[in-house]
Amino acid sequence: MKPATRYAKSKGISIAFQVVGKGETDLVFVPGWVSNIDMMWLDSKLGRFLERLSDFSRLILFDKRGTGLSDRVSPLCTLDERMDDILSVMNAAGSKKAIFFGHSEGGAIASLFANKYPERTVSLITFGAFAKRKYSVDYPWAPEPEERELFYRTIREEWGNGRKMGLETIMPSLVHDTDYYHWFASYLRSAASPGDALALAKMNTDSDITQILTSIRVPTLILHRTNDLDVNVEEGKYLAKHISNSKFVELKGDDHCFWVGNSFSVIQEIEEFVTGRRSSRDEGLYIKTGTSYTTIDIEKMMIDNFQYNLRIEEFAMLCGRSLSVFKREFNKKFNTTPYKWLKSKRLDYAQTLLLESNMNVNQICYESGFKNYSHFIKVFREKFNSSPKQYKSNYRST
Repeated sequence: MKPATRYAKSKGISIAFQVVGKGETDLVFVPGWVSNIDMMWLDSKLGRFLERLSDFSRLILFDKRGTGLSDRVSPLCTLDERMDDILSVMNAAGSKKAIFFGHSEGGAIASLFANKYPERTVSLITFGAFAKRKYSVDYPWAPEPEERELFYRTIREEWGNGRKMGLETIMPSLVHDTDYYHWFASYLRSAASPGDALALAKMNTDSDITQILTSIRVPTLILHRTNDLDVNVEEGKYLAKHISNSKFVELKGDDHCFWVGNSFSVIQEIEEFVTGRRSSRDEGLYIKTGTSYTTIDIEKMMIDNFQYNLRIEEFAMLCGRSLSVFKREFNKKFNTTPYKWLKSKRLDYAQTLLLESNMNVNQICYESGFKNYSHFIKVFREKFNSSPKQYKSNYRST
């Protein structure tokens, strides 16, 4: 079950974050390009990786503004505003100082934060990170302008289409796993709209941290896979060359996403860097592909995940069924439609949160899986004959 989602305020902008784990050290994960911290937990590969991180740290996750569960304002902002967002999350989470783990574009943001706020940074970890995303003679591994233009056009025309978005570049080890392609495409759609994804891609193209690398003084671990098809391994070596107090570790593989391929080797390096101890055995991070998805228990899957804001089609995919088969089997199991069951289940969950948690009504709305506040108030009133606030007040008085 995913941790509770909370919101930090950054100059009027709501930044979604989660905290999980009871480790001695805070570890802030800065995701790449786009993200959705709720959906992360639905993926057995990524969810299990995050669980392992939380085994030895107090893990803090967040969605950047314009993505995932954070305010869908324009994702374009200044670097200072990005830093303010991270500070707001740390303050809301009660974190005075943390290790930062940045993936891909998140590595650049984490590096900037470590440089600007060394007093809030214990150390820095990057995976598949780059210093800039524009070709130059002194940085020849970055994409040429025409490559980026092609990428922009693909986002505009094919956003969320796994086969057209070139996912084989960031996770080639799963190129033949059609089900995972579909899953990750739905993750991208939940993380950003086509317009926001495009704006962030252009912002990434303009990012350049080459000038601040030599100013980073915190201990730094730079992880990169040898044959990464999206960010060349030489880019990781470039970071290590210019960050004085750094250690470069080259890992076997060609996946740009750390949670696929040999993800256990990534966990080993991070755990040793954070705790000084190194796991000697695989803790179940390898997830077999090619699973017979029709054996997935619909009842268990729905009960475990009803609070996620997914469409019926996405629940069907999660259960490994076509939409028609899913609806037929669902009706047989629950004697109602998925829509009616989800509404009732989410309202019952909202009732529990209302009476047993300190969340406000707005937080409860989204935590229960509703995406529209006014709709939530309306259906709650229909079922419980009062508004959420009135219901809580009446409960306390009796």
